[in-house]
Formats: sequence, structure tokens, C-alpha cells
Amino acid sequence: MESIPSTMRAVVIDSYTAGIDHVKVEERPTPVPNAGEVLVRIAATPINPSDLSFIQGRYGVRKSLPTVPGFEASGTVVAVGEGLLEESWVGKRVACFANDGDGTWAEYMATTPENCLPLPDNVSDEQGAMALVNPLTAYALMDKAQSMGVGAVVQTAAASALGKMIVRLGQRMEIGVVNVVRRDGQIAELQAVDAQYILNSTEPTFEKHLREACRQLDVRLGFDAVGGEMTGRVLRAMPNGGHIIVYGGLADAPSEIGVDQLIFRNKSVSGFWLPLWIRDQGVEGMAKAWREVQTWIGGDFQTDVRARYTLDAVQEALHDYTGQMTGGKVLFVNEDE
Repeated sequence: MESIPSTMRAVVIDSYTAGIDHVKVEERPTPVPNAGEVLVRIAATPINPSDLSFIQGRYGVRKSLPTVPGFEASGTVVAVGEGLLEESWVGKRVACFANDGDGTWAEYMATTPENCLPLPDNVSDEQGAMALVNPLTAYALMDKAQSMGVGAVVQTAAASALGKMIVRLGQRMEIGVVNVVRRDGQIAELQAVDAQYILNSTEPTFEKHLREACRQLDVRLGFDAVGGEMTGRVLRAMPNGGHIIVYGGLADAPSEIGVDQLIFRNKSVSGFWLPLWIRDQGVEGMAKAWREVQTWIGGDFQTDVRARYTLDAVQEALHDYTGQMTGGKVLFVNEDE
């Protein structure tokens, strides 16, 4: 067993506050795994929109303060708590979710075995760090599309890492994808993954062209990561009976939906939250999802990485990410890896 230091570097918040200036780095005691827990030496961990929501108090859960943010990471199990066999876990590379306690933006994290999924040898630490939140969400959304038997879907925030995964899954499943972006520069990003239908929401003809695309492809299912007025704009463009799943709130505003669409057009809206979906899958369902996801992250579904930072550069990393949330992920990496 490798030597585990008594202290570690970790990103910490003491309050749930708008903005990012309250996020800092501290030297903290290295966690000691409780009974039934594993200790993971973190190799890499991304910044996701859900992380920003969490540190600002806008996420679905709040942890006791002070706390370490971060929901997903990759790393190596270096110790186990009582009740677990060292030979079954120590030395294993894993993709992992944070437990109810401190998160992944640290050098070490204690979590449960249920939150750890084995990484195959052909998947790097960096790709493994991004193998859970986005791939599982894309899998869940497109599995819903496939189960509904739809021939096409529409999505917002299409130039995001998750949006590109939905494009590729649409190609694999032969489901058309209408992609909504908000800058012309994002069009080239989607063209690079062979996306066919791309619309810029800032263009004056956007709603006309979106309506035409949705009618032409009979789009009856949408995925919205933005919220605000965008939810209603997309829903209005869809044919009668259309349904939109809201899974993000990049606009930081309530979804605006015309009651006429719900009453007279028989349209509907629901939400998606990955933790609830994982809970509902059970052991067999998650095993099936993970087997599928592993085939992507080791192949042509790899996520581009735009920038890498150490934990000490947390403010620089957060300003970089909030200034440009597409064009590749921003990672924290363990400089000892």
C-alpha cells in the first residue's frame, strides 16, 4: 500500500454565494475511509455546469459547510475502510462520484464502492474523469428517445460536450438531432462531428427555421439544458403533442412556457436529474449503462480537453471555464500523476 499523506490540498467553500470569488484552496486532513468506504487518490476532475450551480447554492442538494465541491473524478483506490477487502480494491483505477460528504476537487476523496466504476486500460485518467455525468446523461436521454420510438429530437446547448455526445448517439441510433447553439463559432464545432441540423438562437430567423426543422423531421421530443425563455421557444416550435425534458439551467432563470402550448397543443414538460435516474436504474440497469458508456469513452466519443489546472489555480480555472463553457472541458489534474 502506498504512503498516504496526513494532509492534502482541496478546494473549499464556506458559503453558498453567487459568483465564484468565494471558492478557495486549503490544506485539509486527508480523509480516512469509514467502514464500507474506499479512499481514492484523485487523478483528474472536471468543472461541470452542475458544479457551478452547487457552489452558488442553486443545485438540488446542499452539503454541510464548509465542503469540497466536485461531483465526478477518476483516480486510484489507495485504502479501504472496515468491511472491505484490500485485495479487491486497492490499486484499482476507477471513475467515481462523490458521496454525501466532501467532493472530488481535492487530492483525495472518500466515497462508497457503489460510487466507483472500474476503468478499462484503454481509458485514460482524463477521459475517465469525464466518464460519468455527461455520458450517463446522454445515455439516459437518448435511451428515452429510443424507447419512445421517435425519429428525431431537438436539443439546446448543442455545442457542449454532452450535446456532442447526443449528436454521435443520434448517428449511431439513426435518430435525427436538431441542434441549437448561440454563437456562429459553435456551428463549426458541431460540423466537426458531422451534425446536420444546426441553428443559431441569436439569428432573427431562428424560430422560423426551428419550426420548419421540427415539422420536417416530426420532432416530438426535446432536451433543454438552458431554461429561461429557451424552453418555451423550443416547445412552441415542436408539433402538437411534443414533450421537452429540462436537464439544466444555464440561463439561471425559470423556464418560460406559454399555457396555450400545454392546454391547446397538448405539449408537456418534465425534468431530468441524473442522481434520481441512477437510483431508479438499480444494479442491473447501471451495469448495462456502464457497459455501454465504456465502449464510447474508449473510442470516438472522447471528450476534448481545453485546459488543465492544478487545484491551487482554482480561481484561474473557474474564470477560464465561466468565460467559455464550450470548446473542450476544463480539468483539475493532480500534478503528481
